[in-house]
Amino acid sequence: MPRSIPISTAVIPRFLLPRQGSLWLQPANVRNVTTRAPKAAPKPKGPIVLEKPAKFNPPSHPQRRAKPAPRYPGPNLSAEETARMATKKYPNMMPSEGTWAHWFINNRTVHMYITLSTLLGLAGFVWFSNFRRNSPYTHILPEGKNCFLHPFSSISTFFEVVKLTSDYNTIQVMERRKAKVEDVRKRHEYRKAHGFDMDEGFGGWTAKSDAQTLGPGILLGDGTADEGATSTDGAAAGEENKQVARQPRPPVKKWLGIW
Repeated sequence: MPRSIPISTAVIPRFLLPRQGSLWLQPANVRNVTTRAPKAAPKPKGPIVLEKPAKFNPPSHPQRRAKPAPRYPGPNLSAEETARMATKKYPNMMPSEGTWAHWFINNRTVHMYITLSTLLGLAGFVWFSNFRRNSPYTHILPEGKNCFLHPFSSISTFFEVVKLTSDYNTIQVMERRKAKVEDVRKRHEYRKAHGFDMDEGFGGWTAKSDAQTLGPGILLGDGTADEGATSTDGAAAGEENKQVARQPRPPVKKWLGIW
């Protein structure tokens, strides 16, 4: 009786098998591709109208509540670590609270004093520049190095120069005013010498009379009687005006002594 040969269950490695043969032949997957385009759906003639529901259908479940993302993926920080991070300086960020830089940046009083000091400094510089340019006593001013070596004497000298400059400007203004008054007086004397505008006051600032303002009246007939009547009426009116002017002026009642 022939002896049976046991069949080995071991798997033969692939690199030991031949590269060519019917073992490696696999059926090719053939795919039929059509080039015909599908038919387009017909376009609706009117606008799309949704069907009105019979009643309100609430959603079956509420909206999911959004959970905030964890700010720190690790365990909670201790009190010492929190205090240390509060005073830690990070690049390109504002200084943390409790530091001198944070106090300096957020203090309004400091910024107000800095702004006012800058404005006052600029105003003083402009005034001093104008003073040195317009004052005739600039050569008396102390030099820059003497302001540090002898500060008190330099300050007293500076105030003396300011006083001299003020007196000089006052004299110049008085001289210009005196020259204008003298010019007006000379023009008045010239008009008086040549007979121009003799009825005017000093400088030609006198108000005009009623005769100059109203002009001559209309003459009736020969004009003799009318002129006499006019002169008589004028004299009577002048006497009445004098009497009215001589009467004492009644006291004016004022409220609280002002009006």
